[in-house]
Amino acid sequence: MGFLSRLVRDEVREEVRESVSPAHPRDPVLAAWFGGEDGSVVNPDSALRVTAVYACVSLIAETIAALPLHVYLNSTDAKGRVSSSKAVDHPLYPLLHDMPTPGMTSFEWREMMVTGTALRGESYARIVENRAGRIQSLVPILKSHITPIKPRFGQAPSFRWTPDGVGPEQILLDDEVLRIPYKMLDGYRSLSPVEVHRRTIGNALDSARYLQSFYRNSAQPKGALVTDKTLTTPAAKVLRESWEQRHLGPENAGRLAIFDGGLKFEAIGMTMDDAQYIELQNFSVTDIARIFLVPPHKIGELSRSTNNNIEHQGIEWVVGCLVHWLERIEQRLNAYLLSAADRAKGYFIEFDVKGLLRGDAAARGNFYKALWYLGAINPNEIRGSENLNPYEGGDRFFVQGATVPIDKIDEFIAQKRFTQQKDPSIDEPKPE
Repeated sequence: MGFLSRLVRDEVREEVRESVSPAHPRDPVLAAWFGGEDGSVVNPDSALRVTAVYACVSLIAETIAALPLHVYLNSTDAKGRVSSSKAVDHPLYPLLHDMPTPGMTSFEWREMMVTGTALRGESYARIVENRAGRIQSLVPILKSHITPIKPRFGQAPSFRWTPDGVGPEQILLDDEVLRIPYKMLDGYRSLSPVEVHRRTIGNALDSARYLQSFYRNSAQPKGALVTDKTLTTPAAKVLRESWEQRHLGPENAGRLAIFDGGLKFEAIGMTMDDAQYIELQNFSVTDIARIFLVPPHKIGELSRSTNNNIEHQGIEWVVGCLVHWLERIEQRLNAYLLSAADRAKGYFIEFDVKGLLRGDAAARGNFYKALWYLGAINPNEIRGSENLNPYEGGDRFFVQGATVPIDKIDEFIAQKRFTQQKDPSIDEPKPE
């Protein structure tokens, strides 16, 4: 007597089971793709579980944090020419370059601030001054602990602040808070990319949850056990448990199935190939990269990248995404950390974008070579950019050709003409 026959003979109450019409099955892949209001809960913390969101936010934050940040001073010489130099003696220089607040390096502080803006739409730091009125630290404030107050027309904004999230509220004035917002529609409230695109990110979360469920709970082969006999409640329960014990989970995938008692297996639903799950994942990655204006190849989506366009996409990353972030941060730092007197003297805060070339030795070498040939940079300036010591005579500028010092170019031309007049057989060198 077969296994199924023994189960059917048990005389007990039948199990109440739902019947699913095969005419219109609900496919979990499509449900995860299009999503719904009852999908995954999306907030800044859960959004980071999506690899594309994590990659975009990390790329933006870590790139900006790795760029050198300096305080500069503009000066004008007797001929009216403006030059810039690092203002290492300014009180803000060590604060921004080394440690904005005790226990947090400049890299860590900037990474945290940019991450907060990219995920929550804004980030805050309290501007703490000493008795002399100089800024001594920039203490981070969680967004949940501070709320902007809608200003009256023509007035500066203010903020309600709850220290550490507990205790009575305090009012902070505009010049006491460094705020880096993402986008503002009304001048005081900022938009959060995660909140605005909650459904897109939720679809990615649902998709990942479906994949996890598939490998954890799916019995292989996928389908239903069909029989023309009526199964009692214990019979169905024992049959289901027996089947899952032998075939549930990835460790049992591909095990041989044996049927008796008239049981038949019928595959139902869509397989992973039919649902084109890989295409769904690529679509999700591209869609999220579009939210943060990050080229997909920067977060590992290379399906449309070639050797011919990868360099152009790298330019798009700097021009189309990174420049906007740098300008947003620089303007806030200049407006809230430098006094009006400092700005009048010519002080300004700026990122050194040459740091983007630090990891590409060939590009960096070509960059220096082009500037050196034009006489725009001298050898000691190149060595300084590479943290090398200057050498005697390295402050002179040269131009391409005979590498003649600029201040001797007229003397060189005159000498060359004199030589040609003395010996007419000497021709002008032909351009390369």
